[in-house]
Amino acid sequence: MHLPTKQSDLMSELAAKLRGLTELLCTQTTPADDPFVIEAGSDIFADIAPTRLLLITEGQVDYYLHNKLVMHFSEGDLLGLPRSLNLPQGQFACKSPITVVAYDRDTLVTQANSDLKSQRTWAYLLLCNISYYEQALTQELRTEFQPSAGFLHFKAGDTIIKQGDVADRVYTLLEGAADAVCDNVKVGEISANEIFGALAVFTRQTRIASVIATTDCTVLAVRKEEFIALIEHQPQICLGLIEEMAAKINQLNNQLLNLKSSQAN
Repeated sequence: MHLPTKQSDLMSELAAKLRGLTELLCTQTTPADDPFVIEAGSDIFADIAPTRLLLITEGQVDYYLHNKLVMHFSEGDLLGLPRSLNLPQGQFACKSPITVVAYDRDTLVTQANSDLKSQRTWAYLLLCNISYYEQALTQELRTEFQPSAGFLHFKAGDTIIKQGDVADRVYTLLEGAADAVCDNVKVGEISANEIFGALAVFTRQTRIASVIATTDCTVLAVRKEEFIALIEHQPQICLGLIEEMAAKINQLNNQLLNLKSSQAN
């Protein structure tokens, strides 16, 4: 088994272990039929009994889930166990003829539980399978939700965000410092490593303040759609944003109190 994209060395090692464990189990089990050839097609299980498992001895099978290619299977891989248990499963296809050996599910499971050694082999095979797919999921999530961020550079005095503009990005100040300005009044300061511009993205409003660079700045910009997807899959980011927003609100409250105090005097 192999991902359609490049997979890690750890996943390749797990795939090799799975083939070895499958071979160990299958050599102790009597096949249901002699080896046979399945012609190229979009569903290799179309004419196969529901309780039959297929061990590939030659050729490659492509596995699709929701019309997306997610895995390649080849010699030594056993297919169809979830299907035989009436569990949700995608579709197995082959672009050229493959040779397989069929095993009956119940016969294979009986052999897997025939003695302690076989039970350990069976358990280890299932655990290796789970570990492989965990690694595959992790790799897929990293690819899927890696934001296509861009680095921007600003000189002191440049406008990074303009009040009233449409909020289409969220920013992180990597280097430098900047001021938040609303109606020509300074309402806050932004320091290095601080995220800004997220509030308007969340509220779907236009920018409520401008952000002006007070020194030369380097900024990381992420499109709002990708930032929202990132929040959904890494909710811990929200905690940092909430803490920053609470600090800003507290800062604005203090400024308001100071303003009222000076006006009263």
